[in-house]
This record gives sequence, C-alpha cells and structure tokens, in this order.
Amino acid sequence: MDKIPYWDQSFSVHIAELDRQHQLLFRTVAELHHALRTGRADSVDNNLIQYVIQYATEHFAAEERLMQQYDFPGLAAHRLEHETFSQKLAEFNLFNLAGKPDVPPHFLTFLQTWLRDHVLKTDKEYSAFLNARGVY
Repeated sequence: MDKIPYWDQSFSVHIAELDRQHQLLFRTVAELHHALRTGRADSVDNNLIQYVIQYATEHFAAEERLMQQYDFPGLAAHRLEHETFSQKLAEFNLFNLAGKPDVPPHFLTFLQTWLRDHVLKTDKEYSAFLNARGVY
C-alpha cells in the first residue's frame, strides 16, 4: 500500500469550505487504511464506498458551482476529471457488490493516489484563480 496521505497545509486550496471537504475525504481514506491494517476492511467497505460516492458527488458540485460562478476557464477539464473519478467509484461499487476479492485494497490505493494528485495538481489550478477573485 502507498503511504497514506494525510491532509496538511500543502493540500490547502485556501477556500475554507473546500479545504474542510478535502480534509473529510482524507480522513475517510485514513479510516479505510486503518481498517485494512486491522483486518476490518470487509466490515466497512460497503458503507465506505457508498459514503465516498455520495460525498464526492456533493463536493464536486460545490467546486463546480464556484468555478462556474467565477467563469473559471478550466471548468470543462476539471468536470471531466470528476466524471472519470465518479465512473471509477461506480466500478468499485459494482465489483464490491459482486463479491470480487481485493476490492478494499485496490479502492484504497486508487483513493490515495487520486486524492493526492487531484488536490495537489488539478484543484490548485482553480485555487489561485478563485482566490484572486476574493473567494476564500
């Protein structure tokens, strides 16, 4: 397993509500990591996958509303990343419901990598743009 990413200031987009939402997503990844390390993954994976799907949908909508409100030029590309992520979550959900083995560790690795890369790269693109327009 990759090293678990924990939220710190390097992940901040300097928009309080979005930072709070990102922190919650990072805590969810940490929860799954802990469950895998302690042998509890099977008891949390169904609920956790459903939670991530629901929460990511809400978070993506909040980000996209702000980007649209302020005419962020990268909105279409950002939205596509969100859609691709959501499709991947749906696949994990189907695999999990079908009883495929090793869903939790693959799900964890996917979440760790995607969350770290998306926040540090893609989300940072809107951060400076929105901050320059007074969004904090």
